[in-house]
Amino acid sequence: MYVLFGNNVVDSKEMKEAIENNSEFKVVKDMSKGSKREDILAYNLSISLDVLNDIMKEEDEFDINELSEGELTEDDIFDEYLNLAEEIATELEEVVPEESILDIRAYKWDKSDNDIKLVIAIAHEDLGESKLGNAMRTLLTQVE
Repeated sequence: MYVLFGNNVVDSKEMKEAIENNSEFKVVKDMSKGSKREDILAYNLSISLDVLNDIMKEEDEFDINELSEGELTEDDIFDEYLNLAEEIATELEEVVPEESILDIRAYKWDKSDNDIKLVIAIAHEDLGESKLGNAMRTLLTQVE
């Protein structure tokens, strides 16, 4: 799908490849059509818990092993995973076209796939945060 991005046209397949080749994220689904707008790129992403655990260990923020010791609840870990996944996803600003704005929402800990699921919506800055937020709400109703 081709998306109008300011004065340029962006191929959603090329953006998908750029995300996968330049980050730890896997694109589960291209949701650009689901945004119901012709000026938004949107993807359902996943990131492995192994990647998140490695980052947590490196940053010395959090030790997943504390769960077994009773210091952390599963809700605490869930929140940490979602927050870290969203934080890492903001680094995708380096991959997307210039003058882009992003809305990123982590929404699920998928224990069967051992990953965190997110939705990212990308638009030209002229669209505005409000309209991008409206598109994100539409997209979130479409995921699992």
